[in-house]
Amino acid sequence: MGRIIIGLDFGTTYSGVAWVLDNCPDEPEVITSWPGRGNRTSPKVPSIVSYSNGKFLWGYQATLFGENIRGIKLLLDVSQSEEVASALSSVELLKQNQKTAVQVAGTYLKQLVYNANQTLDRRFGTAVKSMDRQYILTTPAVWSDKAKDATLTAAVNAGIARHEIALISEPEAAALYCMHAIQPNTIRNGDVVVVCDAGGGTVDLISYCVKTVSPLSLEEVVEGSGGICGSMVLDVRFNELLDELIGKNKIPINSREMALKFWQEDIKPNFANDLDDKDETHFIPLPGVKDNRKISLRDGFLKLDGSRHYLIQDQVHGAQASKNTVMAILLVGGSGSSEYLFQRIKKAHRGITVMQPPNSWSAVMLGAVQHGIEGNRVGKRIARRHYGVQFRSDSSAYNGRFPDVKREWCRLNETWYLPGVMNWYIHKGGEISEGSPICMPFSRSIAVENASTMIFSDPLLVCNRKSSPERVEDTVFQICTLETDLSRVPAYLFDLRKNSCGQKFYKVN
Repeated sequence: MGRIIIGLDFGTTYSGVAWVLDNCPDEPEVITSWPGRGNRTSPKVPSIVSYSNGKFLWGYQATLFGENIRGIKLLLDVSQSEEVASALSSVELLKQNQKTAVQVAGTYLKQLVYNANQTLDRRFGTAVKSMDRQYILTTPAVWSDKAKDATLTAAVNAGIARHEIALISEPEAAALYCMHAIQPNTIRNGDVVVVCDAGGGTVDLISYCVKTVSPLSLEEVVEGSGGICGSMVLDVRFNELLDELIGKNKIPINSREMALKFWQEDIKPNFANDLDDKDETHFIPLPGVKDNRKISLRDGFLKLDGSRHYLIQDQVHGAQASKNTVMAILLVGGSGSSEYLFQRIKKAHRGITVMQPPNSWSAVMLGAVQHGIEGNRVGKRIARRHYGVQFRSDSSAYNGRFPDVKREWCRLNETWYLPGVMNWYIHKGGEISEGSPICMPFSRSIAVENASTMIFSDPLLVCNRKSSPERVEDTVFQICTLETDLSRVPAYLFDLRKNSCGQKFYKVN
């Protein structure tokens, strides 16, 4: 019956789903119907869950005044999430409900997938049950390996089979969509473009060289960058502004939620060219808060003029594009569709074409579907960190270096070794070509009497430093364990040796 490709854009503030039938000429379709939304449609659903009063709610079902867990996605990467997640009280709510970030993310993704399946059932009826599925799940380009694994675990917890899931970085998915959607354009073979995916919580920047426009072939030019400087940070700053003006404990939760909703839906999306205009005025609803003429709070409304926007604007500047000389900047994502950000980047990079594709908010999920259809289009990537394993090296090779490190004697090889030496297979900033394995020599000496299993385990270590250390140190940490099973390899294929004491051992390469 065919295969259904489903793109899942699990976002910080909003999430979306797009799908298409493989080998079908139709354009990918974005799901726009959501529980709690009634007859109104939207290409995205809020990335919010609530466990208030023992009842689970998600997306548009979550009430305005409930204790909502926001920024679920950021909680999956502890190295990225502390500032925003703590500010929005999500960490405390997780503790109160005795949930982990992976559990909550899995529950949210389960609802996202269930709603997608409901849409497919209405479209195809019972025939959909016989169709294979492939889920393309997007992640930020700067996501750590641990965060990617947590995202995969959450997806499996959501009921998706592991073999049905593939990951793609958000800017890579966006680049695929932009190159198809922005037509005509002036991009030619050999041009360099910067993809700026400005989302709700993260902003990712990746530079690509367009090797060929048709068929599309891309190569990363420099290491991707990014961080938490999305529009969600503006929400945090808005909350801080309210606390600064009125007092942290003087705003009822329902009043704060109403003010935040007005900020998110009426003020933030309309940032434009004239944002610096100090005559621009907004009235923020704050019912139940005592009047204070000193801060222009009267009759339940806070007057916010242009001069106060400067407390919030500085977070937006973190989304400005790379300083590399490029032909075009492709601006996508929830914040990427804003006129304000478009004009700011255009002003900062005069002479470079800045483009916003149609359906910018849906670019990532549509690009994910495109990836499922066409396969990988990035032939070369730039490593974000160093990857390697530790081993024992012949100490004579170090000529007395590392005098404080105790040498180890190997009774099989009858040699002194220096322990904890790093062998880096991949270096940060180095090029990694798709389909080209990185091979390095590696060997073990195993006594014949211990060679019954021939199953070995090695920790895969990483380091984020600019230069890779020679030995294991505090900046080197483990991300997984590599298991090598040679138990079915005939023993005669191993190099059998004997030392001066007559002990036999295998040299396993």
